[in-house]
Amino acid sequence: MAIEYLDGIRLYRSLSIGLKKVVSRQDYLNMINVFPVPDSDTGTNMAYTLSSIDEGISEKVFSNIGQMSASIADAALDGARGNSGAILAQFFVGFAEGIKTKTVLSTADFGRGLKTAKDFAYEALAKPREGTILSVISDWSKEIREHCDSINDFSTLMKHGLKRAQSSLEHTPEQLDVLAKAGVVDAGGQGFVDLMSGIQEFIEKGTVENISNIKIMEPVESLEAEINETFQFCTECIVTGDNIDRDSLKKELMANGDSLVLAGSRKKAKVHIHTDEPKTIMEICEKYGLVSGEKADDMFRQQKDAHKEHGSIALVVDSGCDLPEEMLEELDIHVVPVRLNFGEKHYVDKMTMSTSEFWEEVKKNPIHPQTSQPAPGDFKRQYQFLASHYESAISIHIPEAASGTYQSAVTASRSLGEFPVHVMDSYNGSVGQGLIAWSAAEAIKDGKTIDEVIDVIKTFIDNTSIFMGLDTMDNAVKGGRVPPAVKTIANLLKINPILSLSSKGVKAIGRTFGHKNKFDKFYSYLLKQLPSNGKARIGIAHVQNEETADKYAKAFRAIVGYENVFVCEAGPALSVHAGLNAVFVGIQKR
Repeated sequence: MAIEYLDGIRLYRSLSIGLKKVVSRQDYLNMINVFPVPDSDTGTNMAYTLSSIDEGISEKVFSNIGQMSASIADAALDGARGNSGAILAQFFVGFAEGIKTKTVLSTADFGRGLKTAKDFAYEALAKPREGTILSVISDWSKEIREHCDSINDFSTLMKHGLKRAQSSLEHTPEQLDVLAKAGVVDAGGQGFVDLMSGIQEFIEKGTVENISNIKIMEPVESLEAEINETFQFCTECIVTGDNIDRDSLKKELMANGDSLVLAGSRKKAKVHIHTDEPKTIMEICEKYGLVSGEKADDMFRQQKDAHKEHGSIALVVDSGCDLPEEMLEELDIHVVPVRLNFGEKHYVDKMTMSTSEFWEEVKKNPIHPQTSQPAPGDFKRQYQFLASHYESAISIHIPEAASGTYQSAVTASRSLGEFPVHVMDSYNGSVGQGLIAWSAAEAIKDGKTIDEVIDVIKTFIDNTSIFMGLDTMDNAVKGGRVPPAVKTIANLLKINPILSLSSKGVKAIGRTFGHKNKFDKFYSYLLKQLPSNGKARIGIAHVQNEETADKYAKAFRAIVGYENVFVCEAGPALSVHAGLNAVFVGIQKR
């Protein structure tokens, strides 16, 4: 029997089945992930993004296709991970925009909605690349649009689309040399084909497995809680379990904060609490079920933004930017944290896991840690808050070539309406990014206009470099940043590579020889990078190598002045790839 219309329930069920196919294939998708960065996380990120949609709307299914698509878009944006995840999220946002006035869709309506969705997906990227998931989405939607007016059966129409998507995927190596060299198709494109394949299987079988007790509901009001000045962090998470003892969970949580809201059911609970110890809250929740959607907003900082004098321009960085905590506070810099995970255990950088705790876990945990960029929803929530207290914002991030963080910020910035957010690629990281943020914050405090501040940032981006000295290349290999063969050759020849960041990502820019006194040799290399006039600022970050960092700081302060050097512990964003004992030095010519 022909399927002549699509409503919200059918859309939800189709996605729920399709995402199961992607989840089952995530290890394979990770394995073939070579673009834009070979960090083996595309499958994990796509599965996380799609699962976030299912988790976010499973108890709020609408028969109205407009309402349902809007709910899917919001959940996708808040849960997106990775480049492909961010593109998918923006695709769903565009689809919701394209059909927002509809209650049900004909095949012709569906085709027109996909045109807007495809356009939104392309607009999400500053530099769209063919041969990626974008090409597969584009070809798939084009095929649907070419037949949607003449075919009024969704089963037949989707079969046409899937065939075109598969053909498009097969051609991705012809569009990207890196795929051809590796002998693989694009991992994000493969994930999209898997999603469509799962949906097609559902359409043809006509059954829904493992989806029961779907509730048709009207929208519910969002949780509201009064801010309590006693505690610093507004902390939230979702706890999912088979039989959550809500009374016991509530009792334990109340002993560690106030303004507690525990919503949901015995299978899924939403926790909201004001506390000084987000990590403790997460540890408590982990005893009752699987914890997800962790966040911890600094209410002290929020109140400072809302009630104290400050400039008209907000400055935002990600936690891949390394600066001492006191400087972040003094300079009014807002930080959106990256995410950390050891297998299925997830953390929020510097909120639910400190840098020291991270490295203690690395030493004892056999699972190699991964970092993932903040979701567009993390940036969107930060930007939305700032929009109430600032006239504009500048958001400075680690290179697009090394992380999807920049793209997440861009995606979020385009969903804000009239509040202008200028997202900038620092082409730097760690203390190099910190030095750029320091100069930007000073320009803001000096009362410069938004254009003047941007010019200042561009100038210092061109005059700031990060140098990374490694004790070992083990983590760089584990994280996919360095091929194993390079490590073998370097060890054989006793070469110590010096790494940096640029518009092309992580690269080797120098080397020292001999494994004895390698950090003394690194310091000698750094001295040659200082400007001849001696005018510079220097940032030093270390990975549990405080002795070397302090030694460097003392020497550099004698050259450029005490006030022009800072030292801090390196956050996990870059240091997870650099490994224990690594030292990062940022040099900014003044």
